[in-house]
Amino acid sequence: MTSQATDALQPGKLWWNWFGEQNFVPRYTAEPRDEEDVRRVVLKARELGLPVRSSGRGHSNPAIVPTSGIHIDFRSFNAVIGVDKEKLQVTIQPGITVGDLSRYLRTQGMSLNNQGDIDTQSVCGAIMTATHGAGITLPCFSAQMIAARVVTAEGTFLDLSAEKDGELFKAFRASLGMLGVVVSLTLQAVPSYNLRKTSWNADVEDCIGGLRERLENNRTFWFFWLPHRRSADLFVLPDDIPNQASRDHDICHMRSYNAVPVADPAPVLGPGEQFDHSSVIFPNLYEPNFREMEYAVPMDAFEESFEEVRQLMLREYPDAAYPVECRPVKADDSYLGAYGGRDGYAIGVSGPPEPATWKMLKAVDEIFERREGRPHWGKHHFMTAERLERLYPCYQAFKVLRRQMDPAGMFLNDYLRPLFA
Repeated sequence: MTSQATDALQPGKLWWNWFGEQNFVPRYTAEPRDEEDVRRVVLKARELGLPVRSSGRGHSNPAIVPTSGIHIDFRSFNAVIGVDKEKLQVTIQPGITVGDLSRYLRTQGMSLNNQGDIDTQSVCGAIMTATHGAGITLPCFSAQMIAARVVTAEGTFLDLSAEKDGELFKAFRASLGMLGVVVSLTLQAVPSYNLRKTSWNADVEDCIGGLRERLENNRTFWFFWLPHRRSADLFVLPDDIPNQASRDHDICHMRSYNAVPVADPAPVLGPGEQFDHSSVIFPNLYEPNFREMEYAVPMDAFEESFEEVRQLMLREYPDAAYPVECRPVKADDSYLGAYGGRDGYAIGVSGPPEPATWKMLKAVDEIFERREGRPHWGKHHFMTAERLERLYPCYQAFKVLRRQMDPAGMFLNDYLRPLFA
């Protein structure tokens, strides 16, 4: 082992994810300082015949990261590399978090066009798992990526872009680290904007009855179904907001977000309203006290899918108290993203991190399977290779590209191999 590779590699360190569900000790841990470190680690892995997986902040539920070989930990590989203010583009290292990037962009007169309500995950992890925000005109986070630099399974640098790499880049958008180790990403930002957020509670009938109108009339609209009085507390949802509900359970916590140019004066706010820069308004505080599964059903199938989930929970799991989160997302061009080629409506179902929760999630999964639901790759699911082939028109094409990029399966692990080998 060369001295340079030795500097990058250390004896394996215990790693666990945000929820504490996944943990492992690899043979080696790498904490790179620059892209050359990453390249040398991959070359050493080839020499030793070891698999390689990388991680950002560990926000994914399933076992995407664990490996018996080399774990590349990007937490400290998290700088902004460059900014093009004219083109509104930013290039970053893979370990930077969504929140740190979003706050940095504010200092440069920019914003992310869309992001989720957790901003402590890495940008790279959010992109590779097709994490999303919400809005019928807003595609998921990975659609903002326009270029990337990766280390291939051969230990060479490969510069990819949406402009020149066509189908390969579409496959790369939501590839779970299977097409190479990312050392930098370039994102397309937008001019800086503020958000006016309005939150309120109402009956389910009001929420669903006015859903399509609210989707059309707001930049972003999403809601949480609250089956119990204590449901909001489990996700730290605010209780000092207008309440239009006729009951204290089986109601919806609704939110609308609308952009305001930063040059415009701040509006006069009413009850349940907040106003600030996008980097401040998007994020919410969550405690990692839940086990979550989220699938995206076709947009036109949402109302029936939601009602079937709601009735199942009320009938079969009356004590289940965690909110059910529902968000629309615009289609993108990815091969494996939940919104690849079709608009979708995400339905996230959670329970406590206990064995009994699996039975409930499996029951909900059976609904999603009938409704052609596609999984959020950063959350639990019950996929098989056969099921993926039915759900994704580009599934086989992705597998062909993956084998071309990584014939030996260096970037696979026990979780990924049955699905994509």
